[in-house]
Amino acid sequence: MGGEDRTLLVCVDDGYAQTKLYGDGPDGKPVKFIMRSSVRPGRYGLGTLSGAGGIGSYETEEGDQFTVSEDIEAENTQFDGFHTSTMNRVLVTHALMSAGYGGQPVALWTGLPVADYFFDDEKDLEKIGAKRANLVKGVANTASQKPVPAVRSVDVGCQAVAAYMDYLLDDDLNERFDPTASSVAIIDVGGRTTDICVVINGAGIDHGRSGTENIGVLDVYTALSKSIRQRFKTRDKFPLAMLDQAVRTGRLSLWAQEHDVADLVQDILKEIEGKIAREVQRKLGSGSTLKAICFVGGGGALFKDIGAHFPNGVVLDDPEFANARGLWKYARYFAAG
Repeated sequence: MGGEDRTLLVCVDDGYAQTKLYGDGPDGKPVKFIMRSSVRPGRYGLGTLSGAGGIGSYETEEGDQFTVSEDIEAENTQFDGFHTSTMNRVLVTHALMSAGYGGQPVALWTGLPVADYFFDDEKDLEKIGAKRANLVKGVANTASQKPVPAVRSVDVGCQAVAAYMDYLLDDDLNERFDPTASSVAIIDVGGRTTDICVVINGAGIDHGRSGTENIGVLDVYTALSKSIRQRFKTRDKFPLAMLDQAVRTGRLSLWAQEHDVADLVQDILKEIEGKIAREVQRKLGSGSTLKAICFVGGGGALFKDIGAHFPNGVVLDDPEFANARGLWKYARYFAAG
C-alpha cells in the first residue's frame, strides 16, 4: 500500500445516507471526505454554466447510467441489495474522484453491516465476495475526460469492528487500553440501519448481543419531510441536502422565505433517538458488564445526547468517520504486525 507504484490505501464507509472516505494522500497526508449518498439512475441533465460537460455523470460496465449530485432528488438507497449494486459502485467511485484520487492507483477497503458480514457466527463469504466483485468492476466518468481511480485491490471488513479499531487505536496505532481485559459495544447508527456489535476482550464477537436493526438517520429525514408537507400544505419532495440543512439549522427556505422548523426537528430527533436507545437496551440490557457503549456513524453526530442513555455510553470523537478511519487503522495495524 505504498512503494514504487505509489498505490494508496483508501477506506470508504459507503452508507445509505452518507459516503465517508479516509485514506492516504499522494503527498503523504491523510485525506478525509464526506458526501451525501445522493444518486439517481440516468443522466439527469446537470451541466456546467460554461457548457464544458455534465456533472457527476457515470456509466458502469453493465451499461447503467447514474448521476451523483446533492442538487437532485435522490433515489431511495434503502434496499437490501444496495451494498452490491451498481449504484453503490458509482457512489464509491464518485467519492474517490471528489477526494482527489482520479487516475490514482488505490488499494480500496470498504465494509458491510454486521448482519451482512456475518451469517450466524461465521463470516458470510458469499456476501463479502459479492461486494468485492462488484467494486472491482468498471465505472466510466462520462462527465469529463478525467480518469477514474485504478482500483488495484478490494478488501471488505465489518463496519462495527472497524469502529472498534478506531476506539482501540490512536492515530499512531498505539492501543489506548488493554483489549484483552474488557468488552466493548459499538453502536453504529447509519442511514438505514443501526449496527450493534459486542467485542469480547478484543478477541471475539458476542453474536447473541450483536445484530442489525432497521432504524437510522434516514428515518429522521423521512419523518421531517412528512411533517413539513403537513405543516406547509405541499406535496413537493425535498432533496436530501435541503432536509439535512433543516435538521442541522432548524431553518428551511420555502417559496423564497425562511421558516423556523426547529420544533419539528427536535420532536423527530427525540423520537428516533429514543427508538434507537430502546433497541440497544433490548440487545445489551443496561450494559453494566461493558467497558463502554460507543456510538458512531452519522447518528453519533446527529443524536449528540444518545450516549447519556447509558452510564457508560460515549459518542466517539468525529463519529461519522469512525468506520472509514477504523478500516484504515485496521489495515495499517495488521500490515505492520
